[in-house]
Amino acid sequence: RPIKAALGEQMNKVLITILIFSVFASNSYASKISRLDLRKLLDISEYVVLAKVINISAKDVSDVVTVKIASFLKGELKTDKVTFVLTTRGGIKDFDPQLKVGDTGVFFLTGTNGKIKKAYWGSVAIFNKNNFLLND
Repeated sequence: RPIKAALGEQMNKVLITILIFSVFASNSYASKISRLDLRKLLDISEYVVLAKVINISAKDVSDVVTVKIASFLKGELKTDKVTFVLTTRGGIKDFDPQLKVGDTGVFFLTGTNGKIKKAYWGSVAIFNKNNFLLND
């Protein structure tokens, strides 16, 4: 009996250690992305656009999203369609929204015509219930 009790205590210590380690590991991973002031997001964005999602294709842990731009709020591009990557599948949750075709919103972007990307994690703001129509 004393051997079983000692093994049980050891097993409990191991389980508690694993639990504590996993909590700290997940917190340190999540803390690598900090919240950004909206003014700072505007400053680091080359383009701020009102746009509609017209195509999404899944790629590994990401979605490749194409939007049709209805209006430029900041900057200007030679095209009205841009494609960029969102990490939504098995990646970092709650920073990039999972989009669907037809979603409309404000997109904070940076890059050149050929290589557009998000200005920062979570720099996509979708209009709730798509209450606004954007011309095609």
